Amino acid sequence: RVSIASILLNLWVGFFIALESFAAVFAVFLAQISGILAFPFIKLTEIFNWILLFAPKIFVENNWASFRVPVYSGQIKAVYFIYFTPVLILTIALNVWKPFSMNSKFKIQNSKLWLGGAAFIIVIFPLLIIFHPFSAPALDGKLHVDFLDVGQGDSALVTFPNGETLLIDGGGKINYGASYVEKEDDEAEMFEPDVQAVGESVVSEYLWEKGYSRIDYILATHADADHIQGLIDVAKNFRVRAALFGRTPMKDADFAALYEVLQSREIEIIKLKRGDVLSFDEAKIEILFPVADESTQAVSDNNHSLVLRLIFGNKKFLFTGDIEKETESKLIENPLFLEADVIKVAHHGSRTSSTPNFINAVKADYAVISVGRQSQFGHPHREVVERWENSGAKILKTGERGTISVSTNGKNLEIQTFIP
Repeated sequence: RVSIASILLNLWVGFFIALESFAAVFAVFLAQISGILAFPFIKLTEIFNWILLFAPKIFVENNWASFRVPVYSGQIKAVYFIYFTPVLILTIALNVWKPFSMNSKFKIQNSKLWLGGAAFIIVIFPLLIIFHPFSAPALDGKLHVDFLDVGQGDSALVTFPNGETLLIDGGGKINYGASYVEKEDDEAEMFEPDVQAVGESVVSEYLWEKGYSRIDYILATHADADHIQGLIDVAKNFRVRAALFGRTPMKDADFAALYEVLQSREIEIIKLKRGDVLSFDEAKIEILFPVADESTQAVSDNNHSLVLRLIFGNKKFLFTGDIEKETESKLIENPLFLEADVIKVAHHGSRTSSTPNFINAVKADYAVISVGRQSQFGHPHREVVERWENSGAKILKTGERGTISVSTNGKNLEIQTFIP
């Protein structure tokens, strides 16, 4: 990430730190004589401190103050080499020209042509680095589903054969236990670990590594922190066409934070319900749950997760959010809609989900469990793993294999894992 305001802010901070330091020193010395004499300098120190912090805060809280330099991969990495070509040309030219030598007799012929060419190169190649028009993966006619390793959470990137992208959940961090409190009064200071958000350090990094600057759709299965928090960073870092939800629980703090970002960036919000079908040329998504609820007070907990089935050719993927046995029992009333080759196992493999009847209805060949390497909740539960294995499904855990990538041409499945 490159901050376009960093030079200005460093000058700003340096200047006001100097002023604040002088005011503080005078306040300390004058306080030895009289508190009244020291008071103006104490206030001046506070004012300088406020000014010192105010300007950087404006830039930090607004995404326009910085931009992300993309990562090129494959043969297109040659752009990085070409980018430094002007530096090489300039070095050779200066060595030949020797402009600071008193005896230099070298004169550049066609100087306008040289200057024009140099200006073109200096402008064009930085633009290639910043806007990366060639960095997005080439289309291969396949459907790609990448289950990201976001620890105790869910996130999956779907790349459709036509090139459109859908990010299902974005992972997130959960605060286990109370924060440290320094003192028990109304002015108590709260301290939380300075941990970089999963949406920034994992999900966004992965998307940048893939060469994306735009994600067509983001979808939150429900409003739990380990599913929705990461989408906040993604919505800030990427151009997003629309956000998809089953429920819009405005009282939920994480959802409200995401909603605010979507509104500020003018991202369209689309509500989904059971029976909806989304088409992406030859691929489609069927929404199996929940039923419609337009209320802003609607519940968006585990059992109201969006459940969707992704279909391309004769291959099917089932995404179940964190649904539990109560919702599974409703879904198996229409078992034909549950059959899938690959399932994202509900609720990280908790024994609150994956009932025998549900597993039998899905008939999956692969069961992907999105879970941390050492889950604090004991996920996945041994009984759940055994149930899926006994059904004939191969278990793939993100905590053990890293990112799990599944691709299909509509007839066959290809599985790749970051850790073999």
